[in-house]
Order: sequence, then C-alpha cells, then structure tokens
Amino acid sequence: KEGLAESAIPEPIQISIKGKGTKFNEELEPRGKILLEGSSVALKIIDIVDNELLVAEIDIASDAPSVNVNGSNYKIFKRIDQTKVFGNVLDVFTKRGAVGIFPEGGSHDRTDILPLKAGVAIIAYSALERDGINIPIVPVGLNYFRGHRFRGRAVVEYGSPIYIDPNTLDDYCKGGSQRRKVCNDLLFRVEDSMRSVLVTTKDYKTLQVVHAARRLYESKKGQTTSQKQDMGRRFAEGYKRLMLQTKGAPPIEWLNLQDRILNYQKELADLGVNDYDVPSHKES
Repeated sequence: KEGLAESAIPEPIQISIKGKGTKFNEELEPRGKILLEGSSVALKIIDIVDNELLVAEIDIASDAPSVNVNGSNYKIFKRIDQTKVFGNVLDVFTKRGAVGIFPEGGSHDRTDILPLKAGVAIIAYSALERDGINIPIVPVGLNYFRGHRFRGRAVVEYGSPIYIDPNTLDDYCKGGSQRRKVCNDLLFRVEDSMRSVLVTTKDYKTLQVVHAARRLYESKKGQTTSQKQDMGRRFAEGYKRLMLQTKGAPPIEWLNLQDRILNYQKELADLGVNDYDVPSHKES
C-alpha cells in the first residue's frame, strides 16, 4: 500500500577534515563546532586526531549540498555546556511557565524545514523524568509574505499540542540507542506538527506555483491572511499528493498548466506588476 511519506530523520555521517598549518588541538575541542566558509550550518566535531586532522559530523539533509572542505577558511564555535540552561528551562515549567524554542537551530529562507535538533526532545523528556511534567509541545508556524521587503507581513499560526507517551520514558532513561530512538520518534512528531502550520514545498519553483495558483484561484476579495495561508497549504498538499500518485510524472495537462502559471508570473515580474493589481489595469 502506498502512502505519503512527509519526512524522515536521516542519520548523520562523519567526514575527515584535513588542515594545512592549522592548530586543531589547540583551537578546537570535541563536541565543539566548526563552520566552513561557504557552508550554512556548523559541523559538530567528533574527534581531533592531531593539529591538522579532525573528524566532524555532517547532516545529510542540511549540510552536504553546501559543504566545501577544499581550501576553506573556518570559524570556531566552542562547546557550550547546556546543563545549566536546561535546568533553568525545567525550573520554568515547574512554575507553569512557557519557553519558546526554534528547533531547527538556525535562521534560513529555504522552502522546507531543516532537520530538527535534539534539544526540544531532551528538554521534554527531562521534564517528565525530573519533575513528572508531561509538557505540551505546541507547534508555531511563522509564515512570511514578502519577508525580504521592509514592513513585510508575517502570519503566526498555532497548531494542536503534542505530548510524550509516558510509556517511552523507561527507554529514554536507559540511554544509548533506545534513548536516540524515542527522541527521534518525538522529533518526527514535532516536525509533522510544524508542517501543519507551515506551507512547505520541495523547492522554490514549486512554492512559486503554489502561491500563484492560490492567488489566481481566490474567488472573492476580503479573505483574511489566515484563510489565504490555509488555502496555500492545501494547494501544497495537493501538489505533493499529485506527485505521489503519478510517481513524479504528472499528466501533460498539469505540466502545461504549471508552465502557464510560471510564464504568467515571469511576465508580471518583467512588467513590474503584481497579480492582484491586474483587474484594476485597463487593457491598452
């Protein structure tokens, strides 16, 4: 039976980084991070062999396409002991407080979610282990309209909270592979819940088609921004299902429609006109 696989959390791989005239032993430490020039995400240092050789962990989903280790300069991020930070966060929960976390671990303008960091899962399980508090994890979607422009609009959406299955706490407490498994399972649920409040696509071209199709489809004026966002999400989900059902080979009619939408967008851009202004322009 075929299903729609939204995402999977890939296992990281390790790479060796060889320096020239570097002082890795003096400058770096295991569990610290190194950011190579041209890369968008810092790599976690696993082992320092000597002053000119180290082993780092690379995330297949987010780092691999942008990492260049040939002749790259680098920046150093010292390891930060999160014990005190996590302890302070847990103290907030005991006072019925709330904490905002950005689980992707960085800012970006990609069209899909970056692999989530383990911190949100560790904090949630730690609260259950230390204080018996099963905290609700509430997904929050930050959706930007013309985010690169001054005074661009943003829509904040809240999804349904998710909770830890208390029966998995024993596996978390055992550590090792069992802890990694329950944390990854929770991260998958968190990521799935985040997608419910975001419009995600595989690439920028698809996102352009989705936004343009949504605007062309709008049957009436006066829709709220939230209603527009919800419609965009439905279009994105429909696109994903179409690709799944056709195994990546949609019918020619769809491809023709997609080309027409993209050409329409290009023509408007060339003319310096927004599509919502078209009805008010007189034909010349």
